[in-house]
Amino acid sequence: MANKIIVFTLNGCFHCNELKKKLIKENIDFTELEIDENKKIWNSVVEQTGYNSLPTVFIGLNGEDEGPIFVPERDYESQEDLVGKIKIYA
Repeated sequence: MANKIIVFTLNGCFHCNELKKKLIKENIDFTELEIDENKKIWNSVVEQTGYNSLPTVFIGLNGEDEGPIFVPERDYESQEDLVGKIKIYA
């Protein structure tokens, strides 16, 4: 089973929109979860990471609910850096 890429976003978030554009340009399949519409899942991510920053990306290894979470400033400095990390799993 393939890895599942989940991008946590917020409507109107410039950085979220830019990341989505870059992933589409790179032909990387992802699922978008808007945090206001998925509060329970987002609260769990914030609890696990200690960060409430966007865009945050979760990679579900082999389609499972376990894998790395990439948080802005903690795990990547730029969107190019993040896209490079995502490509490893895509």
